[in-house]
Amino acid sequence: SWGYDPLCQFLCSRGFRVLQVNYRGSTGFGARFLRLGMNGEFYKSVQADIVDAAKYATRNNDTESDDVDPPLPWGDIDQLAILGGSFGGYSALWGITSPNLGLYKCAVAICPISSVGAADAQAKKAFGGSPIIAKYWHRVFGKDVSKKRTIAMKASPMYRIDKVNNASIALYHGENDPRAPIQHSYNMLKELKRCGVAGELVTFTGEGHGISKDENFLYMYYRIEEFLCKQFGMELFDAGEDTKKFKQNTATVKWSAEYAKTEDGAV
Repeated sequence: SWGYDPLCQFLCSRGFRVLQVNYRGSTGFGARFLRLGMNGEFYKSVQADIVDAAKYATRNNDTESDDVDPPLPWGDIDQLAILGGSFGGYSALWGITSPNLGLYKCAVAICPISSVGAADAQAKKAFGGSPIIAKYWHRVFGKDVSKKRTIAMKASPMYRIDKVNNASIALYHGENDPRAPIQHSYNMLKELKRCGVAGELVTFTGEGHGISKDENFLYMYYRIEEFLCKQFGMELFDAGEDTKKFKQNTATVKWSAEYAKTEDGAV
């Protein structure tokens, strides 16, 4: 729905164009549209919707479209980042680990899910082990992802990190996350290190599913801006006195590495 989105507004204020996708399975468009994202489509057609939107926004065309402002195309296909939180974090990790896409230069995942269904050792801890929530996720994942580990692994970004080539991944996670336990990001970190992928992991003490305290989300925004500016060769905005607003943050930079795997596989 239309409304104020602080992270979206922040990124736009720094010169980034932001596209938010109502992929199938999104709420607010009726029961049929919601069901289209169920039964294992979360890593298939749902992600295809995001890819299609990204390609549409950056397509090369000779005529400008009058139905959006500013007119399409918005930018170059090789100047894309993918960013999201929670399931959006999963989508960011899925997009950056999709071997045949090569769409994104980097990914930002906030409180992400990195493994799903039968491949997720954290599943019983999520949502306090609620059987009602578990039933819902079984509907989302579908029978195969819920019961078959080999298929669930194919749907889990954690097991696809070796597909990342010359791209960077930034992770931000609340240490007390009850929905997507922080182990999801720690597992990702282990794989990022193993595969020589650049990026960072920043955790926040006293935060849960989402970074909500003023000093913490302001610091996270600053880190995201810094990360994206490095990826795209942009000048970092001088925050000046505003840095005092997040001085008392509870963040810990668990890992930060500015190296990446090259096309020939070397680090």
